[in-house]
Amino acid sequence: MMDLSKARLIFFEEAEELCDALETALLDPIAYPPSTETYNLLFRTAHTIKGSGGIFGLEALVRFAHVVENVLERLRSNQLALSDELISLLLASNDHLRRLLLTSAGSEAMALVDLPEGIPLLESLHQYQDVQPTARSVSEIVAPPNEPLAPQNSPHALSPLWQLSLRFHPDTFRFGFDPLSFLHYLQGFCSIKHIEPVWRTWPAMQLFDPTECFIGFEISLESDATADQISGTFDFVRDDSLIGILPPHAPLALYRQLAEQLHAQRGEDIADQLARWCARGALNNTEAIHVRSGSFAIAEEPVASYSSTEQANTSSAEPTKSSSADQLPTNNKTAKAPKTESQSIRIETAKLDRLINRVGELVIAASGTKLIAQQRGDAELIESVAIINTLVESIRDDALTLRMVPVDEIFSRFPRMVRETSKQLGKAIHLEIKGAETEVDKSMVEKLTDPLMHIIRNAVDHGLEPAAQRLAANKPEVGTVTLNAYHDAGSVVVEVSDDGAGINREKVLAKALERSLINDERQLSDQEILQLIFLPGFSTADAVSDLSGRGVGMDVVKRNIESLRGEIEIHSRPGIGSTFRLRLPLTLAIIDGFHVEVENSALVMPLDMMIECVDLPPEAMDHNTRQINLRGDWLPFISLRELFGLPTAHTPEFIVIVHYGENRAGIVVDRLIGELQAVIKPLGDIFKSLRGISGSTILGSGKPALVLDIPQLIQHAWRRERRFIRQHTDAAVLEKH
Repeated sequence: MMDLSKARLIFFEEAEELCDALETALLDPIAYPPSTETYNLLFRTAHTIKGSGGIFGLEALVRFAHVVENVLERLRSNQLALSDELISLLLASNDHLRRLLLTSAGSEAMALVDLPEGIPLLESLHQYQDVQPTARSVSEIVAPPNEPLAPQNSPHALSPLWQLSLRFHPDTFRFGFDPLSFLHYLQGFCSIKHIEPVWRTWPAMQLFDPTECFIGFEISLESDATADQISGTFDFVRDDSLIGILPPHAPLALYRQLAEQLHAQRGEDIADQLARWCARGALNNTEAIHVRSGSFAIAEEPVASYSSTEQANTSSAEPTKSSSADQLPTNNKTAKAPKTESQSIRIETAKLDRLINRVGELVIAASGTKLIAQQRGDAELIESVAIINTLVESIRDDALTLRMVPVDEIFSRFPRMVRETSKQLGKAIHLEIKGAETEVDKSMVEKLTDPLMHIIRNAVDHGLEPAAQRLAANKPEVGTVTLNAYHDAGSVVVEVSDDGAGINREKVLAKALERSLINDERQLSDQEILQLIFLPGFSTADAVSDLSGRGVGMDVVKRNIESLRGEIEIHSRPGIGSTFRLRLPLTLAIIDGFHVEVENSALVMPLDMMIECVDLPPEAMDHNTRQINLRGDWLPFISLRELFGLPTAHTPEFIVIVHYGENRAGIVVDRLIGELQAVIKPLGDIFKSLRGISGSTILGSGKPALVLDIPQLIQHAWRRERRFIRQHTDAAVLEKH
């Protein structure tokens, strides 16, 4: 048997994606409105999970997915309506599928065990299953065993068993499939009464390839399954193999057609195939003579073929055509649609990380080569190095793009949470998602999920009012939470907005004083009051609930965002609503930077946050305030010499005007060196509390340099000036009194 370990790992990854797709289709009525197309998508998703799981022997998963599939089959055949209760049940069933996938991935033994959490779900699902068939099914075609035998000249075979003729493609093993796994899956819902291997002609020993598949099977099955269910077992090999399925009491015309296809596509003699059918009782001698001679009324039994479950469904849906059980599901090479080349491949994250590290080393090496060329003053070498650097920058940008994923990978997790939380709170809430195509660094996805979950839960619980209060305030009964993402000046901005009551600043301030989180003599600005909700242990909830009230969550939000070198702003208007704005760097790996120096220290600023560089006026450092008049606008600035505790400079200094979001400030440095590419390296846990520095990098000369945290420096400059102005104002008031 082949080693399917790699294919098994891929299956679990793809199955998780299928579960995500199933959840999205159930929760997004705008993108997936209630329709036959949506219901077919739901059915195919569950069917694929079941079929793939059967190949790898995940029996517990197959059993549960089979019941889910049956309910979805009734849904797509318009025998059920997609009610809110059914959506909740299907979502819970999807969660159980994830649970089964998780346990099966960890232990092959657990793949055979039904988890107790599935018992109540199965009971609920069985209530939606059809007990009495309402549509034409196989049972209407198969004659009951106790009925008299048909006359010998009947156009139908007498055998009550399903007859399968399987001829696998020579590359089946190379595609990662084991033919025995299909048989193992069939045993889950069929009883195999007879099986006979059929071998292709063996080549000479010196030409024998052990990775080539030579085997096929002739099988007789006893099952009450439909043709679609049996045919679905072979969905993954249907395009390349010949899969012939004949239902019980099949028309003899179908036997003839299958024998002819085996002869045309596999070179098998019709007489040999008739002998196989007769040997196992699929045909008796009289029926075999009819099939061989073709002496039956073919026109009375329209023969059709299909190569996929979807085509079979189309046929059965049209009353003028024969039922899918009357058809021969074989692989028709002449009718096969041309394959399209896959537009994407699956790559391990570890491989991407290694690529980014190599590109980072290449960037550093290219910077060193550029420096050497400049020192030698060789014009041709400088030009050649410039071309190489341009190519390196392109490689860098392409490599970083590989790590970017749509923010929808995060956003898609929240519709389910909002739906369940709104039910728990008894509120009508609509989640609106914008900018889902905006890309973020893959490494941010997990770290950003928890902060957004806490903020959204806070908006649902605290922000949005109950329906009665909203109606009294002339608001729509349904509250809206909006998730939005966009790029802005080298940053990714993620906003969570609600149209609720807004944040009560007086209540926030009172709670902070009550819990001694701030000093009652301290005067706070509007933004500083709003930022109090991020203090550990802070909560305005009057009672502890399952959702809030313990003062845990928002402090984690701020800590996680800062660990990503980001910041969070709050904007709130009473009676209108609140917006939490998260601003994060576009990438955590490689940036375009600007090299500056203070004393003998090399520093790097992100280039996309710089506006301009100007000379520092000599009198700017003579005042207690740290502000500069830049063409009529007063901007705060911060001196890195003062910040680092260095002596006053004796040479002219420069001020670099930087911005982050809507805020601008100046940073005073000694020397301006020039642009470079910086590979950002973390400083380590010992320096994680260091403010104003976001990481380190290696210059082309091999010298280390610190990367400045521009958002924190801008905040520091503004806080310092606000504090100074407030102190000056308070002192002036005291003098008057």
